[in-house]
Amino acid sequence: MASHERLKSLLMECVREYAEQAGVQVKIDENTPLLGADSAVDSLGLVMIVTGFEAKVNETFDSGIVLANESAMSMRRSPFRSVAALTEYAGQLLREAKAA
Repeated sequence: MASHERLKSLLMECVREYAEQAGVQVKIDENTPLLGADSAVDSLGLVMIVTGFEAKVNETFDSGIVLANESAMSMRRSPFRSVAALTEYAGQLLREAKAA
């Protein structure tokens, strides 16, 4: 089973990598916004973070989850809004995949 802390660590690593590549300063913790006016991440950066995180999760947990799916796009509150939200969403998808 995927640990919440391990997922959060993988995601924070992706945000850190993005910030280094983009040359932006980002205070990275679970409250770091990934969307919206308060976010230091632009739309291309969000795509890079999400795809990188998805790859790391699938490699680490030997899974085949897809984070940017129709369900995520239609959610009332975006799972991409913050590090905490995306970590929780990835954990939920992993739990569902394991149960299937």
